[in-house]
Amino acid sequence: MSSPYPGEPQRRLSWTVLGSIAGLGVLVLIVVAGVFWINRGGSLPLIGKSEPSQATAIGSNATRPTEVFFLDGLKPQPSADDAEWSAARSDHQLVAYAVFNCKQLSDVAIDVLPRHAFSALMLDLTPAGSHVFLTKAGDEAALANRDKDQKLLQLTGDDRDLLALSDSIARARIAAAEGAGANFPWVQRLGLATLIVSAFATLFVTLQGKMSPVKLTDDEQKTLQREKLRTRLWHVSFGPGSGFRWVAFFAIALSIAGTSLTGLKQVYDPTRILSQNTRALLNLRQLHQEIILAAKCDSQTKSVTRDNRIEAWANAIRRLRAAIIPDYGSFANLDVGGSSQQPDLTQTVPQPPPQAGNAAPSSNVSPPAASPSPPNSAAPPAGPQ
Repeated sequence: MSSPYPGEPQRRLSWTVLGSIAGLGVLVLIVVAGVFWINRGGSLPLIGKSEPSQATAIGSNATRPTEVFFLDGLKPQPSADDAEWSAARSDHQLVAYAVFNCKQLSDVAIDVLPRHAFSALMLDLTPAGSHVFLTKAGDEAALANRDKDQKLLQLTGDDRDLLALSDSIARARIAAAEGAGANFPWVQRLGLATLIVSAFATLFVTLQGKMSPVKLTDDEQKTLQREKLRTRLWHVSFGPGSGFRWVAFFAIALSIAGTSLTGLKQVYDPTRILSQNTRALLNLRQLHQEIILAAKCDSQTKSVTRDNRIEAWANAIRRLRAAIIPDYGSFANLDVGGSSQQPDLTQTVPQPPPQAGNAAPSSNVSPPAASPSPPNSAAPPAGPQ
């Protein structure tokens, strides 16, 4: 059917073409605006940005803290789960800065420590517990250029002992936090599952005691036995007395499940790992604070003074590190803090070996009885003369 108005098909075609061109133009503008918005930080290569010159980069890296270089080189980057690592490094930094300030090096700023001094102070502790100072691409040359004229940091024996104690505590804190954090979800899951299963088991056992079974007559039992298997199953599941049977089934099944969960907790025992590692972690934090507060400087020797408690601290660290239980340690029947504590092997004094020419006494010959010594006389020293 032709249009009653002459030239109308041509006008419709023209408007269609103009509308298509306008729509295409709007789409192009939207795409360009989106690209500019996405590339506002210069992450896409479509829109070029002026790169900073090498001199500007070197100048900015000269005042960049060494801590930033170290954190940028960690792979993978520390996450929220590494909170104890950050706290342990922060406490160790106080000890390291006390040792560094004692050297009275006025030409070296503490925030731009040379890389070798940063590692000598054991500040390069990674979340894995190792000591490594990695750098990302481009930072190696910047650090080498910045630290090329820096002198080596001279540490005394007392400095190294204090840094080693603090670093041992920091690594032990990381290990204890990892052991406790890995078992904390299992403690929650097993505890909550055991609580729910035990509650429902008690409920169904109580309901079973309040209900009475429906008994069939002899004729009904004979008739049911002659039916097909499908009919008998339907009767057991939904027939008369099925409520009592379901309650009895759940009472038995949930009681078995609760007993199994209790046995699983005793075998795997994540609660013991969590509690013991948490106690060790709290004691290690307290010990770290004692070492921080005990860091004193001798202005004459430019070294930290040796505290009289350093041997006691070393023994405390050894005992606390032994109290940290890994995941596989839950299968060992060992209570570090109880009556089954292992003997301290470092305190046993080895017997001196017999001298050459002195034969060991035979087991069949009884040794001569020692004559009683006077009360005031000193006993002869043990061992060969």
